[in-house]
Amino acid sequence: MRVPVILAAIALTLGFFGTQSSQAAGNETDLSGFVDIYDGKSLDGWAKLTSYNDHGQWEIIDGSIAGDQWPAGEGGLLATKKMYGDYELYAEVKTTYPQDSGLFLRVQPDVLSYQITIDHRPEGEVGAVYIPGGGGFAQHCYRGFSLWDPFDFNAMRVRIESQPPRIQVWLNGEKINDYQGVLKQDGTPVVPQSGAIAIQVHPGENWRKGSKVLFRKIAVKELK
Repeated sequence: MRVPVILAAIALTLGFFGTQSSQAAGNETDLSGFVDIYDGKSLDGWAKLTSYNDHGQWEIIDGSIAGDQWPAGEGGLLATKKMYGDYELYAEVKTTYPQDSGLFLRVQPDVLSYQITIDHRPEGEVGAVYIPGGGGFAQHCYRGFSLWDPFDFNAMRVRIESQPPRIQVWLNGEKINDYQGVLKQDGTPVVPQSGAIAIQVHPGENWRKGSKVLFRKIAVKELK
C-alpha cells in the first residue's frame, strides 16, 4: 500500500514548514561579540526622543519593549542614551497588521537619521533605507515584505559602517538590502557619523487601534 508512504511524506513536509516558521526569529544568527542594550525588564538606557516630540507610549510586556500610539494617532521615537557610530544592530520584532515602525541609526536630536523601515501595512516596505529629514527614501526594498512573518518575532540585523555609510540589512537570516551612501553636493555628510539608536511608533492611520509593536533581544556589536 502506498497510503502510509504518502502520509509520511505529508507529515515530513508539514514538519519541515513548521520548523521553518518557528525559526523566524533567527536562531542561526551568530551573536558573538554583541552586547545587550535592552535588559529585558526595564527601559534603563533608553528615553523618548523629546527633542523631536514627546509622543508615543512605551512599556515592558512579557520581556519585550511594547510601543503604541499616544495620544491617539500620534507616534514618536524611543532612543538609546548612548551614541553609536559604526556597528551591527540585532533586534527581534513582532508587528500586527497594519503597523508602521522602524529601526533608526545615527539618530540626531531633530530625528535626522538612517531608518530601516518596518512598514507592515498596505504598500509598505520592510528593510528599505529611509532618511528622515534628509531626503526620504535612499534605497527601496521590495523583497523584505515577503519574508516577514506576520504572526511571530522576526530577526533583523543591520550593519552600518564608514562615512558615507554602507548599510546592510538581513531579515530572518537572508540579506535583503545593501546600500552605499553618498555625500551631499557640497561634500558634507547627509547624517553625522555618530548618533543614537532608536525604535519607532509611527503616527497616522497605518496603525490598528490598540495594537503594539514589540521589540526584544536588542543587541549591538560596535565595530573597531
